[in-house]
Amino acid sequence: MAKTLWFLLKPALVMVGIVTLLYPVLLLLCFATGGSSLFFGYLQGFFVLYDVMIGICAAQAISGYAPLALSFGTTRRSLRGAAFGFCLIIPLLCLGLDLLCSLVTTRLFYAEMNQLIAALTEYPLPGFGYKLLLCSAMLWLGTLDFSALPMAKRVGAILLIVVVYMQMMVFMLLSSFLPHTVNFYGLVLGLLSLPFAALTLHRLKHFTITQV
Repeated sequence: MAKTLWFLLKPALVMVGIVTLLYPVLLLLCFATGGSSLFFGYLQGFFVLYDVMIGICAAQAISGYAPLALSFGTTRRSLRGAAFGFCLIIPLLCLGLDLLCSLVTTRLFYAEMNQLIAALTEYPLPGFGYKLLLCSAMLWLGTLDFSALPMAKRVGAILLIVVVYMQMMVFMLLSSFLPHTVNFYGLVLGLLSLPFAALTLHRLKHFTITQV
């Protein structure tokens, strides 16, 4: 299982690493341009990139790399264990990097920070619940054979992922206006990730090399 987990994780780690390297570049551009509103806007919204990466990497891990792993002789049991590990490791990693970048930005530019965004750094555990939901939902999406789905189900799946991504906006608003509800909200999001994870593991029982 460890080899399969590494096979799924490696492309995701490369993509997350490349995104992380963009942060010091944006930071230098902000200093060089005297806090240009363009670069500063990208800087304070940098956390969104990690959420985008979670979605892309999770879907790619199942739709692209899981069939390859099976073709190399990986058992479905190992693949399911690797998918479960992926669902924990990538959100944790992105959460840590997200908090690190956000804390640096807040310390250096607190006066200019949008307070909705600055408030996010105060709630790491609810943020983890959101990232768990996002990762598990995109893993499930990766198990779907879109070419074989009716148009209504394709639209429904896409709309569901849009709703999942929109929870970040809800999270931002709650953290600013109803902070006492944020921990409960994060717990709810974390619990909502469980059905998606269960569906993903169930579908991987019957996953085939020709799934994509």
